[in-house]
Amino acid sequence: MKTWNIILKKDTNDDFDIPILENKITIETWKQGRETILSTNIFKLLNDSKLKPSDNVFDLLHFALGLYTTDQVISRARYGFQGWSRHLKVYAPVNSLDNWTSVKAEFEKLMSFLSGDKWEFIFRKGESVQPSQKEIVPSYNSKIEAVALFSGGMDSLINAIDNLEDKKKIVFVSHYKRGGEGKVQKLLYDKLFEKYGNDSFEFHRFSVQPQPNQVKTEGVSTENTSRARSFLFICLGLVVANSLGEKTELIIPENGLISLNIPLTGTRLSSHSTRTTHPYYLSLLNQIAIKLNIENKIVNPYQFKTKGEMAVECKNLPFLKEVNSVTISCSHSDNSRWKKGLKSGIQCGYCVPCIIRQAAENKGGIKGTEYLTKLLNLKIVPTKKSGSDTRAFELALERMKGKTEMSLMFNILSSGPLPFEDNDELLKYIDMYKRGIEEVKVFLKK
Repeated sequence: MKTWNIILKKDTNDDFDIPILENKITIETWKQGRETILSTNIFKLLNDSKLKPSDNVFDLLHFALGLYTTDQVISRARYGFQGWSRHLKVYAPVNSLDNWTSVKAEFEKLMSFLSGDKWEFIFRKGESVQPSQKEIVPSYNSKIEAVALFSGGMDSLINAIDNLEDKKKIVFVSHYKRGGEGKVQKLLYDKLFEKYGNDSFEFHRFSVQPQPNQVKTEGVSTENTSRARSFLFICLGLVVANSLGEKTELIIPENGLISLNIPLTGTRLSSHSTRTTHPYYLSLLNQIAIKLNIENKIVNPYQFKTKGEMAVECKNLPFLKEVNSVTISCSHSDNSRWKKGLKSGIQCGYCVPCIIRQAAENKGGIKGTEYLTKLLNLKIVPTKKSGSDTRAFELALERMKGKTEMSLMFNILSSGPLPFEDNDELLKYIDMYKRGIEEVKVFLKK
């Protein structure tokens, strides 16, 4: 397994280098354009919207852009141990070296937990001056209460509806790459504006697209997984929240079953089970933020709700039923275009998120979503991707029969440690898991 050395630079005056010729990439996060390693509209939108975060949050943004780009341009299959875990050594410039050095170990633990790679961070002094900007002035006069991530998925739509029904002033933040997700987000925003009014909320849609073909280092190739993406997405939300107020909360809307993402079988342990909103991951991020003097809390108000419960308890279920078919939950919705020659955005129907989504739709009586594969007509072949996730759920359901709460607790902890204050909170995780699996069971029985 080779060690890749990644040099991050956030301004034009940075001439830092290391005396290594091979396996070295320089990522200039401030550069933009078709001929750069990173294509993004972030800095233009921040300037146009007059958003100015604190220095540590601005450094966090550059750091996240560098890690996400690194994740996308170094192939796991080619350079990872057993085709997966890579060794990535990152040299990052920051304004407050003492603050960032104090969270070095936590960041390495955080990113390793998230992506399954071995990360090493070497922070160095690297001051940069943000453009002088005025305080943001929203189009409405009421105080903004929170910032919420809006992916274009079913959970983020439910969160948007819940907040807008409560007349809360929310700013939504989206991230998209090339493909259909940007169109989905825009369409959903249009429907929300049509329903709740043009001054009901604000939104920012950030585009970030790493471009491996612009890297001149020999051996660099595209990586199809994107485990570091959630870190960038959350950091984009923090940039907006921090710019609007030091204590403005950032909402990460995700149902508890997907959030825990407990391995369904013994072969899906560790990094092969995604942890993009796992409670331990979000808790560790909050701890890091405190040490960096960032007071904006990251919260998931649906941590103890199943996806089906989110649906049936939605504060405007008729409207959710009307627009839910637009949302995307699938792990690989673009496959309909590349593999089947159909329009992009058709959900596969057989991946874990699609199965949980269909179980939630079944519970809430929600119809209209188009799926490429109907599970009712699917011949289960465990060796094929189209049948492996359904079979894994069936095996998980079989193993749960007669299990004690203690056994279920160990099952839950297999995906990572849990932050809980007392035994009652731990039992809430267990109970939510049982209800979530039951939802899937009811759906699969059909």
